[in-house]
Amino acid sequence: MTLCDVNIYIYSFREDVLNHAFYSSWLNELLNSNTTFAYTELVLSSFLRIVTHPKIFKKTTPIKIALEFTQVIRSHPMGLSIMPGARHWEIFKQLSKETNATGNSIPDIYLAALAIESEVQFITADKGFKKIKGLDCLILKP
Repeated sequence: MTLCDVNIYIYSFREDVLNHAFYSSWLNELLNSNTTFAYTELVLSSFLRIVTHPKIFKKTTPIKIALEFTQVIRSHPMGLSIMPGARHWEIFKQLSKETNATGNSIPDIYLAALAIESEVQFITADKGFKKIKGLDCLILKP
């Protein structure tokens, strides 16, 4: 089972980003398959924060349209919502120490801990995740 990073959703959704067609095709293939995939509302809320942010995109996505995209993920019959469990915080703390996490890397470590605890493959376009010990990670690049 896989868990997508926020960048996969953004790149597949926003037509004005580099390599949109590649990421859109990849996500559509996942959504049109009979493969169960995981999602977390933390990633979906980050998606909303980024695509509606006027300092990130000159032309922001209207919240209604962005929410419709998240609903496609949340209501998909093969989608499984995952949340941090009993072991998450300990995994998060250990990874934070091992990677000497600071600032913007903290949310990444949090997601990595969730993927490790849930035993899912993490799909991202961010090669920085490769350095996280114990994370089954696929760096998705065109």
